[in-house]
Amino acid sequence: MPAEPKLLLLDGNSLANRAFYAVHLFSTSDGTFTNAVYGFLTMLYKLLEEEKPDYLAVAFDKGSATFRHQQYTEYKGTRKGAPDEFKPQLELLREVLTTLNVPWFRLDEVEADDILGTLAKQAQAEGVRAYVVTGDKDALQLVDEKITTVYTKKGISETVRYDPETLKSEYGLAPSQIIDLKALMGDTSDNIPGVPGVGEKTAMKLLADYGTVENVYAHLAEIKGALKTKLEAGSESAKLSKWLATIKIDAPVQFDHEGLKVKEPNWAEAVALFKKLEFKSLLPKVTPKAGTTQAVEVQEAQVEAVAAIPVPPFQAVADAAAVEAFLAKLPAGEPVALLALTQNGAGDPGRPVPAGVALVAGGNGLWAMGDAIPALRGLIESDRLVIGHATKPFYNWAYGQGWNPNPPAFDTELAGYLLTPGRSEYDLADMARIHGLGEYPGSNDGEHVIHRAAVLVPLKAKMEAAMAEQGMTELYQTVELPLLPILARMESAGIAVNPATLHHMAKDLEVRIIELTGEIHTLAKGPFNIGSPKQLGEVLFERLGLPSGKKTKSGTYSTDAEVLEILAEEHLIASKILDWRTLSKLKSTYVDALGTLIARDGRIHTTFAQTVAETGRLSSKDPNLQNIPIRIEEGRRVRQAFIARKGHKLVAADYSQVELRVVAHYAGDKALIDAFTHDQDIHAATAAAVRGVPIEAVTTEMRRQAKAVNFGLIYGQTDFGLARGLGISRAEAKTFIETYFARFNGVRQYMEEQKAKAKELGYVTTLLGRKRPLPEINHRIYTIRQNAERVAINTPIQGTAADLMKLAMIRVAERLTEA
Repeated sequence: MPAEPKLLLLDGNSLANRAFYAVHLFSTSDGTFTNAVYGFLTMLYKLLEEEKPDYLAVAFDKGSATFRHQQYTEYKGTRKGAPDEFKPQLELLREVLTTLNVPWFRLDEVEADDILGTLAKQAQAEGVRAYVVTGDKDALQLVDEKITTVYTKKGISETVRYDPETLKSEYGLAPSQIIDLKALMGDTSDNIPGVPGVGEKTAMKLLADYGTVENVYAHLAEIKGALKTKLEAGSESAKLSKWLATIKIDAPVQFDHEGLKVKEPNWAEAVALFKKLEFKSLLPKVTPKAGTTQAVEVQEAQVEAVAAIPVPPFQAVADAAAVEAFLAKLPAGEPVALLALTQNGAGDPGRPVPAGVALVAGGNGLWAMGDAIPALRGLIESDRLVIGHATKPFYNWAYGQGWNPNPPAFDTELAGYLLTPGRSEYDLADMARIHGLGEYPGSNDGEHVIHRAAVLVPLKAKMEAAMAEQGMTELYQTVELPLLPILARMESAGIAVNPATLHHMAKDLEVRIIELTGEIHTLAKGPFNIGSPKQLGEVLFERLGLPSGKKTKSGTYSTDAEVLEILAEEHLIASKILDWRTLSKLKSTYVDALGTLIARDGRIHTTFAQTVAETGRLSSKDPNLQNIPIRIEEGRRVRQAFIARKGHKLVAADYSQVELRVVAHYAGDKALIDAFTHDQDIHAATAAAVRGVPIEAVTTEMRRQAKAVNFGLIYGQTDFGLARGLGISRAEAKTFIETYFARFNGVRQYMEEQKAKAKELGYVTTLLGRKRPLPEINHRIYTIRQNAERVAINTPIQGTAADLMKLAMIRVAERLTEA
């Protein structure tokens, strides 16, 4: 028996609006806001994958007055206007849908609901099952044996499906009674008046007794007292409200089998548009399978889209002599564009190996492979200007070969990071497109790598101009670019590890974890899987009956660290579980994992990410060596596994309380500056100032609390957060904060000035000129705006501290070289 055909109907305005608030506000590099479009497409692709519909359509409101407004001018009159960041996205969404060959409708005088209702009923008559996806509960009235309403309960991912049975079980109503419910109780979101004085509870009871509004009024004589008076006075309003709430099912649209059939997108146009919108993660959705006709067409379209720079003539070589001949022909002073493709060496974690290197100079190109790559040593060690993209892995490899390379003259990935912080990656083809140099193919065969390498020199000029305009030239030239070869050298050098220490630690941790497991099972009155949140929630809140059993979206109990820390005051099992989790993570994430990441030279080679954090901070991955826990004894023991080679020592150097010193500078706060200039313990000095006691009288606990305040308040911590962190009452925390700001008034003034400045400019900067855009700083949703305000305060602090640390690394490296 053939499967029942399906029609998927989406409420464009409703779902785009949900997406806008569910997905954090972001824009393309040219400032086009796209978060609502991205969220809508994410939902669309999820639905297409889950439902596999035969037919598809999206409906939009026209935005002008509808037939309902003609009858009742106040209809939807209480709604606030859409945010400026949202309005243009609807037009953009329709452009995307057209490119994807998704049919969409927008009609004069009727609303999206009416279009959806009409198409759903027509489809039902044709034997097609319809799924209406919306964030508007009005559509529940459409539910029928062959019409399912998929309601987006929260955000864009949590949905509830309503058929007649589920609607009846949840609301106790038939689909048609949804209209009667609104007729009686009204709807504040649509400004439908209903019967004044009749609320949901009363309306539900009336419908349970009489079924419809008409039947309520037919039996008005049976209703007594004030309710009867309200119903009599509101009879005309009830009729009008029912008419307003009823979805039209005869809108001027037609269910067209051919027109609404799910089709393939216009592949080449879709790829180009998704690239323009910087929807990197969604690109695979519009990328045809390799080898197909469509894939060839997309590739050809991309090549045709390249405007300024053609593929230079090039040769692919695998011998050193050809490389030397190419370099020998270059005029003196001619810069060389270099684009290296690297991959991890087999069985050698963290050691990149170049698979091929593209060179472009003097109007010609060279694709070097195999034995030709070592011949690049002369170029890398010479004074010739090398311009590259993401050059760090190649320089890492060069250091590992014993070369002494000169730093690159320019790296477009680093420049992209400064100019557009917050991107997930800085692909060369994206950077070229963003800076107006056209589209470049992303495949990694020699010709296409040469083609991308050809854009490096003109891209450098564009990026230099953009950095000069934004005041970041000095930051680039004195901090980011000089740091690149230092990080490459650090990665190449790696750090030695004693496998025996890790082995012994693994055994010790295993014993302790087994002991904790037994203790937890005893306290739980029976065995269970401690690593299963579902089983753990059932044990804590059902078997043991502990309080605070809040549930997650999936319906299971929350057992996160915050919940367990609160429960630890009630029952020993919670603190034991926290210990079990800490030790289990330590063993799996560090002790066990580190052993698998030791390269052939007996060392671990992490990767230092220079282009990830928007504040400018470095991060470390594969493995993360910056995040090994030290607050517990076992974490400190992990660090003992890292050793110096024979005849050497490991030396640790850091700035003392650098972020608070930056705060003192920005705030110009006399009390803070005075504490630093007198070389006082800043946390003890803060405790003394806030508590009104001499610094000698500050206890360890007082200092701990002051430390939490020093670091918490400058990052926007509330009295609630401080109270939870310190285990004190909210009133105490509020008093603590007020006293702190009274004593350090310059800090409060800095915070307020930073927020105001960010709201005016739309971005914040560090002391050295690093810029971070804050598109959400004027958002009308308080929580989103508040988070942006926190970022406005802490980015100049964290970012300046990060810049200073990078400068220190550069200077230390210089001194080590001199010595």
